[in-house]
Order: sequence, then structure tokens, then C-alpha cells
Amino acid sequence: MTAPDREPQENRLWTARTWPFIVAILALETFIAFEAFAVTTVLPVTMSSLNGPEWYSLSYAATITTALVGMIVGGNWTDRSGTRVPLVFGGTLFVLGIALCALAPNAAVFILGRLLQGVGGGIDAVVLYVLIAQRIPAGPRAKMFGLLTAAWLLPSMIGPVLAGLLTELVSWRTVFGFILAGAAVSLVGLLTVTRGFTSRSQSTPSAPALFGRQGVIALVAAGLLLILHLSGQLPLQQSMIAISLALVGLALTAGRLLPPGTLRLRGVAQRLVALRAALGATVTATDVYLTLYLQSERGFPPTTAGVVIAIGAAGWAGGAWLQGRFSDALDSHRRLITTAALLVASGPACVALYILDVTPLWLVVAACVTMGLGMGIAYPRIATATLAIVDESEHGKYSSALQAGESMSIAALLAVSAALLTAVSGVGGFTLVYVLLVAGSALAILIASAQRRDQSEWGRRRDWAKAGGRGTSPL
Repeated sequence: MTAPDREPQENRLWTARTWPFIVAILALETFIAFEAFAVTTVLPVTMSSLNGPEWYSLSYAATITTALVGMIVGGNWTDRSGTRVPLVFGGTLFVLGIALCALAPNAAVFILGRLLQGVGGGIDAVVLYVLIAQRIPAGPRAKMFGLLTAAWLLPSMIGPVLAGLLTELVSWRTVFGFILAGAAVSLVGLLTVTRGFTSRSQSTPSAPALFGRQGVIALVAAGLLLILHLSGQLPLQQSMIAISLALVGLALTAGRLLPPGTLRLRGVAQRLVALRAALGATVTATDVYLTLYLQSERGFPPTTAGVVIAIGAAGWAGGAWLQGRFSDALDSHRRLITTAALLVASGPACVALYILDVTPLWLVVAACVTMGLGMGIAYPRIATATLAIVDESEHGKYSSALQAGESMSIAALLAVSAALLTAVSGVGGFTLVYVLLVAGSALAILIASAQRRDQSEWGRRRDWAKAGGRGTSPL
């Protein structure tokens, strides 16, 4: 085969070698997506039936909180010894956590299941990123990340509605039983297609310990996030003091956990990590509290609230498809990411106006579609750009950082929002929450705009890449 014949093959996503892996990873991602949308829809009913409505925010954020530990351990583990064992261990914990949720007799056991699910899911989230980097060529890799995002299409369209129907007609436990079966089968499928695959050894004498210093810092961060959620249940004055101290401690911890310069927005890759954190927290909180508001304040049943979320989430798949039509050049990444941040801001802004009775519900749905469109563009482009910018030996580190930063920001924002809802009940509390979320989307726009203005760093990295990555990276 000549070089011209090989080039198209290397730029194709679907080949005889890659398609079993792609199908397996998309199947697992589909059930992960279904779980995310289903939980958002049924959680208000679940926590009420378990006599723990005051733990609504923690029950949602529990997986995100412990995923932080899983991501750090997963990143270190894959950098040291490959992907196989972390995938098995993380997948087993994830399935066990879902099983506990399905069988939970009370809110405490349910939250425990969510905590275990988070550790396992955090490990596997990093492993999946590294597997993609290893098994999918650089050319079509952006399309692969786009497919990963598009795998949320069917769950986003039918997941919230199906979860609402199962909850109303049978039980919320049926929803978790369905997720348990699907996730277990999908995990076995992925392990089967990757059997015998020997990943490139990334272990070096300086590779981080499996748990090590970063793992300890991740545990501290997870503990501070739990303190944030527990602080919301204290009397107002004590709550504000505890939350303030926990936020300061979390910022200090994040500075040590994430790549140097992330909190100061110094460096292209570091800004991408911070941008994903801001976008992820804003969008997640927008959906979580919109579902709660529709059911608790507007009287919508779970199915109706699920329909609103389902229609809005369709934008994710559209954004994932759209970004795949553009090139994988760094300049293309930069322009698309900036546009995505602007689209995301429409969601929380329109929900805030809806709470104030300024806009109708159909406009909220339209804004949520636009918000999803932005995230469908942003997620694959941020991931692809980051992995292209950093050295190959740091793929595990930055895959972990992208997800760890997002996890910390989501859990912290949900905790602060829960405290606001506890301090100010009813519509007033939701209004304060969405003012906070609008501020979060504005921060994301500022970070993305900095990426757009700072063309010199992208240009230096582009020239370095064209030279074959020889010499020291300019970033």
C-alpha cells in the first residue's frame, strides 16, 4: 500500500480495527447518559419517598464529589500501568453503586450508592479518554469525541420522559434497575472488545503513585465539598461562615490538584480546563434546579418536567454533529469554543426570566436547546484541543484535570445553590440561584474570550505541532 493510499485510511474514524471499539464505548456512554438524565428527572420524587428532600442537592452531587477522587486515581493508574485493570475496577464500583441506589431503604443508603458510583465513574471517565487517545488516530479524534457527545442524543430525548413514566406508573426503583442492567452489559462488551489490547506503556520512573499526594489532595477536596453541602443545613449565620471557609479551602486545594496556572488562567491548556469547569457547572445546575422548580413551584409531574428537559437536551447532539463538520485545526477549536460559550449563556438567563414571569415556558425550552447546542460544540472541542496541546505523556493528567475541575465546580455550585434555597424559600430562592448561574455563564464567556484574543499562544503551538513536536513545547 502506498503512502497516498494509507492517508485516507488514517483519517477515517470507522475502520475494521476501530468500529468494535467505537460501538462498545458508545453503548456504555449511552447508559451513562441515560443515568444522568433519568436522575435529574426522578430525583425530587426519589428523595421525597426516602424522607430526605433536604438532601436533594447532595444526592445529586454525591457522584460528582467522589468522582473527583476517582478521576485523580484513574489518571495516575492509567499513566502508570495502562487501562485494563482501572477499567474493570472502576466499572465494578459504578455498577455496585447503581445497585445500592435501586435497593436503597433510606436516603443514607441511596447517597452511599451515589458516592460509590462516583468513584467508579470517575476512574472510568479518565480511562475512556485515554483509550480514545490511544486507539483513535489524531485526524478523526474530534469526530470520535463528537460521537461520544452524540451518544447522549437518544437518552436526552427519551431518558427524561421514560424515567418520568416509569416513576409515575411503576416506581423510581425501576429506573435504576434498568440503568443497572444496561450499564453492566455495556461494560462487559467494552471489556470484551479491548481484551488482548496491549496499550502503550506510559509508566516512567517519575510516574505518580496510584494514590499518592494528588489522591490525598483529592480526598481533601471531596471532604470540603461534602462540608459545603452539610453546611447548607446549619442556621443561616453558621451556614455562611462554614460555606465561606470551605470555599476558601476548596480554592486552595484546587490550586494544588489542577495543573499549575489553572486558577490564574495562565496557559492555553489550563484555560481550557477552567473553561470546561465553568461551562459544566453552569449547565448542570441550570438543568438540576429547573427540574426541581418545575415540580415543586409550578406543579408539573415528573413526566412533564422530563419532556421539558428532553426537548432542551436535543441541542447537545446537534452541537456535537455541527462541530464535526469543521476542521481539527487549533484555530477552528478556538473559534468554536468561543461561540459555544455565548450559546450556553442563553439557558440560565432565560430560566431566570421565566421564574420572574417575564418569559413563557416555550422560550425556556428553546433557550435550553441553544444551551445544549453550545455544550455539544464545547465538550468535544475542549477535549480534543487539550489533548492536542499537551504532551502525550500528560494525556492521563489533563484528561483527569478536565473532569476533576468540572466535578469540583459543579459540586461547589450545587452546594452554594442549595444553601441559597435553604436560606430563602420559594421563588425568591430560585431567583437568587439563577442570578448566580447567569454570573457563572458570564465568567465562561470571559475565559473563552481570552482564548480568542490570545492568538499568539495558539499560533506557537500550531507551529510546534507542524514541526512534528520536536523540541520543548512552547506552552
